[in-house]
Amino acid sequence: MRKTIFLILILQSSLTFAQIQQYFFVDDVEVVEYLYVKICIGENGETISVTEIPERTTYKNKDIIQQIIEYRKGIDFLPGSKFSNQCFDYPFTIVNSKYESMTEMDSNCVAEFGKGKYRYINPEYRDVKIKRRKRKQIEKTKDSKSVYKIEWISPCNYVLTYLKVSKPEYEYLIGQKIDVKIIDVLENGNYVYYSNLSDRTYGFGEMEKL
Repeated sequence: MRKTIFLILILQSSLTFAQIQQYFFVDDVEVVEYLYVKICIGENGETISVTEIPERTTYKNKDIIQQIIEYRKGIDFLPGSKFSNQCFDYPFTIVNSKYESMTEMDSNCVAEFGKGKYRYINPEYRDVKIKRRKRKQIEKTKDSKSVYKIEWISPCNYVLTYLKVSKPEYEYLIGQKIDVKIIDVLENGNYVYYSNLSDRTYGFGEMEKL
């Protein structure tokens, strides 16, 4: 039987990234996988092409990948968009459908994950070193550093507020908040999260405690 993706309905053609569906629920991934595409936009904001970037994509189902590509091909920006006459890479997150409810866990995640060292399972961010303290979280790579205030809103829901960034192009993020819900703890001790950055960037991911 042909597998289909569980689409979240989009009410209108996308005019901003916030309106583009950023994740899809499927039954053939264990937790989370990723699809990266290159999108090219024409002079009037129309989508000219959408192509998979295989070397960055971890999801393997070509049928569903094509469905997502066709979905994105049907979305245009408004004329005069800053993306006109440009090509750029864009990630889609492919999530196990059991996480569709995005329900926060009913357990004491603070005790288990409130402090320590972590890393993202997403291969794009494997070089990010994360150190979490009681009130701060620091994320470092070889050439960048971000500092966040961390507040636990409930036992499995925390908010990260950007305090410092090392690169000038990311200074606009200072003061912005990422709301993170821990929605599962796996047998290997990793946790699955759903994040929301300022109601415009949404995502699922898996975090490993070192």
